[in-house]
Amino acid sequence: MAETNLTPAYLSVSGFTRQFPGSDRRSVDDVSFTLKRGQMLTLLGPSGCGKTTLLRMIAGLTPVDSGQLHVAGRQMTETPLHARNMGMVFQSYALFPHLSVARNISFGLDVRGIKGEDSQRRVAELVSLMHLTGLENRRITELSGGQRQRVALARALAIEPDILMLDEPLANLDIRLRDTVRTEIR
Repeated sequence: MAETNLTPAYLSVSGFTRQFPGSDRRSVDDVSFTLKRGQMLTLLGPSGCGKTTLLRMIAGLTPVDSGQLHVAGRQMTETPLHARNMGMVFQSYALFPHLSVARNISFGLDVRGIKGEDSQRRVAELVSLMHLTGLENRRITELSGGQRQRVALARALAIEPDILMLDEPLANLDIRLRDTVRTEIR
């Protein structure tokens, strides 16, 4: 007897469309997909084809012209960014240069009111996981590109997001570290 998988979709994107003002074509054109909890999806395509725009739409950073977003059965299309519990690692890192490594990682925890021992414990876990031990007090401007990328990933993971979106998160890591971090992400 064939096994039937009735696990409902955890993330559902339906008919996402976005055309920026002044553009003669859509950046994202009727994109739909579903993912089960724990499932990964990789977006492949040439530069400028809309991959980052799609991620930003899911995160709530870029408005959706049409389409629907559901997470765990909840309609989230109009839910504000801060209420989505999503983590995103940007291609440009989007780190705060005036803050230390530890303060960058704890930023999302601070915003959520998680402070003291709970915050320190979570930051220490992520510093270890991302192989940043000894760099906690350094400023972002004192780090290599690969170290900055790992700080950005640690910051996204700190909040224990329901959805984690990565915009080329491993591009600046050497091969050995890329394999290690890929395993840790999973």
